[in-house]
Amino acid sequence: MNVAVPRRIKFFVGGGVAAFVLAVVTVAAVLIFNARQLALADGASGAVRFVSSAEAALNRSLLGVDVLLASMDEILDLSAVRAEWLDPEVTSQRLRSSARQSLMVRYVALIDRQGRVLGSSDAAGAAVAVSLPLGFAESVFEQPLPMLMVSAPAVSFVSAERVLYLARQLRLADGTPLLAVAEMPVGSLADVLVQGMDIAGLQVTLERASGQVLLTMPRQEEALARVLAPPLAELDVTGPQWNARARLGGEQALVVYRPLMYQDLRIAASVPLHAALANWRAARDGIVLTALGFVVMIVVVGVVSLRYVDRMTQARLAIAQSKATLDEALESMVSGFVVLDSQLRLVQWNRRFEEIYPWLKGQLAPQVPFKELLKEKARHHLENASDEEQQRWVEQRVAVQRNPQGPHEQGLPDGRVIQVTERATPDGGLVITYHDVTELRQASAEIENLAFYDPLTGLPNRRLLMDRIQQSVAANARSGLHGALLFLDLDHFKTLNDTLGHEVGDLLLQQVAQRLKACVRTEDTVARLGGDEFVIMLKNLATNSEEAASLARRVGEKILRRLNMPYLLDAHKYHSTPSIGATLIGQDMQPPVDLLKQADIAMYQVKSQGRNSLCFFDPQMQIAINQRVQLEHDLQMAITGKQFELHYQPQQRLDGRIVGVEGLIRWRHPERGLVAPGAFISVAEESEIIVPIGHWVLRTACEQLAAWKGDPRCQHVQVSVNVSARQFRQHDFVARVVEVLRETGAPAHLLKLELTESLVLDDVDDTIAKMVQLKTKGVRFSVDDFGTGYSSLAYLTRLPLDQLKIDQSFVHNLGVKQTDDVIVQTIIGMARNLELDVIAEGVETAEQRDTLARYGCHYFQGYLLGRPMPLSEIEALLGNDLALLG
Repeated sequence: MNVAVPRRIKFFVGGGVAAFVLAVVTVAAVLIFNARQLALADGASGAVRFVSSAEAALNRSLLGVDVLLASMDEILDLSAVRAEWLDPEVTSQRLRSSARQSLMVRYVALIDRQGRVLGSSDAAGAAVAVSLPLGFAESVFEQPLPMLMVSAPAVSFVSAERVLYLARQLRLADGTPLLAVAEMPVGSLADVLVQGMDIAGLQVTLERASGQVLLTMPRQEEALARVLAPPLAELDVTGPQWNARARLGGEQALVVYRPLMYQDLRIAASVPLHAALANWRAARDGIVLTALGFVVMIVVVGVVSLRYVDRMTQARLAIAQSKATLDEALESMVSGFVVLDSQLRLVQWNRRFEEIYPWLKGQLAPQVPFKELLKEKARHHLENASDEEQQRWVEQRVAVQRNPQGPHEQGLPDGRVIQVTERATPDGGLVITYHDVTELRQASAEIENLAFYDPLTGLPNRRLLMDRIQQSVAANARSGLHGALLFLDLDHFKTLNDTLGHEVGDLLLQQVAQRLKACVRTEDTVARLGGDEFVIMLKNLATNSEEAASLARRVGEKILRRLNMPYLLDAHKYHSTPSIGATLIGQDMQPPVDLLKQADIAMYQVKSQGRNSLCFFDPQMQIAINQRVQLEHDLQMAITGKQFELHYQPQQRLDGRIVGVEGLIRWRHPERGLVAPGAFISVAEESEIIVPIGHWVLRTACEQLAAWKGDPRCQHVQVSVNVSARQFRQHDFVARVVEVLRETGAPAHLLKLELTESLVLDDVDDTIAKMVQLKTKGVRFSVDDFGTGYSSLAYLTRLPLDQLKIDQSFVHNLGVKQTDDVIVQTIIGMARNLELDVIAEGVETAEQRDTLARYGCHYFQGYLLGRPMPLSEIEALLGNDLALLG
């Protein structure tokens, strides 16, 4: 019988198709429009980001040159000399040393108003030919205030390439103006910009306010020194728009610019409209094709839907007729069931019941007494039981059916567990359901196993171990026996995981677990705490503690022997050793956590003594740990209680004059008196306490430098302070040093930070970045204990260092070990080649000083010259030094 599809359904489907098509077209149009706007916005934001980063990079580069030129005053001490006092050769040598700080400039020179070169960093020295663009020098001299000026592009007579000249006015002691000039290739500035040019079609210009072009990217030599119109300032009237003209190509584009901090310079970026929309055009075509595909799909879905509705209409009557039967069958599909009448005879059953009890399938028939089925079940379930036992089981089941008490479970011979539920029917019959709960019971058993056992090794876990230790402690208190706890850790297990993988590591843990279980009795417990940590609890060893310890040691040594035997791990032959800590379980009701902690402490004692051994817990270990904790607490109190003080050890030149001091921390403890650094620095370095201590030392040294500025005895003295690795690696280290210098008013050029070789090479790029930032402020740097680490000379040449410090271990062996003499001579020669000062520490004898002087070292520090002393004593020593010079 065919039933026509109602007209209203056809109208509904057709209207839905039209609505969806309209929606797809609308969404596609909106997406295309939004994609275009997004492309333009991305182009604009990219140009803005580029200009911002380019502005910062150019400002940074120009500022570096400006600082370089301005520092000539301090380097050459121009404010204290006259022109005729300047030695061209010395001046050129100092300029060459200073010019190495900047890779941007080819050379720097000092020129007087008549154009004479007074000194140059060029190899030609004062004889170098400096040809400035016409009128550039006069424009710099006419500036009322000294400031950096940038020339128009010019062609270098030496290299025939485009260059810019950067100049700054300086004055001599008599007010005579001089010109500090740096020659910078245009390509140097281009290299600064090229890393950020990742925008398609981007055009970059460096212009003056008048429109004069100094630099273009891509390079267009013919555009240099050209005047572009309109000037960039006129673009501010409407803001950045896509209706501007590209500065180089002239096509429609977005032009974004930023002023630089020098001489009304501007960096401009032009993004052509056609380049910005290149990706959008491809996206537009994709959206159109996608929308077309959706339209076709919607139409197809509409047609299919009409056909589906037609088929559903045809099947509606058949579905309605079978719905009741289907619902009843669906409710009983998961579980098997039987329906019994009031006489407990079989009325109905389902296929699932036959699957659960396949041996009953041949006896299933309507009106069969259910007792007959129970008898067959008894023969199958209790096949080894007697007839009387089987009959008794059947009678019990019949009795239960007459008075159902709720669900109960039956175990089948094949291991399955069936939950049986019996419910009475209104007519006196019975409905019995059979549900297979085997997986549920297995899951419950697995959950219980996971709660108390390690899934990898099958050993008891921490939770079960702690419970058994608690029971053992209570049992020992009653019986008077002693037990023992062995805490075991595999040596270098992390190396195995890192080299061969965690799967191989798991194989080792499983084999270790098997060997441990083979080493102990059945009543003992072997547990895995996690990772490569195992605990062995030995019960009921002896009533005497010494005998119990002897037995426990015997078991521990047996474990050491077994675990030292080679392992075969997935075709890898591997040798592993354990470290074992032991403690006795006595009769004093110690908490399990404390016992475990004691064994753990003993195990770490083994680690510290070389591994692969057994050690019993000694109360002195706990005392040492408590003392360390107390020391950390005292250090915290020392910071807040102002218990630290700074002592100063003099640093002298060969002629005996004190040129600097090293600030060394001392701790004046309220109870223990003056504490040397060796007693607390290592603890502070292993914790975070070294950071505030280092900051205190830095601030105290800077405050002393500020106090010495007006004191003729001390105003020339440099102060060196050590910087720890933790302190230097703080992200705000540079900011904190600059802040301390600003707040205290200390002269930065007299502050010297001493870094260790390992600190410098830990993260070379980060180290160089921080050192360069502080060098621009005038801070000096020294490498402490040089020669004891593993320095890379390649990195050493990149570091902006001022001084190398020869370690005292080499100084002490001068004249004793020939190799140390060679090392010292090598360090001094290397420092001379790198134009670095070199100072030797630990100088205790005149022979050591004379040997170092003969090798070329002219700065010394050590007990021969003076021990670290309080402030009053070092100031008195400096006063004597000044009197001798006077």
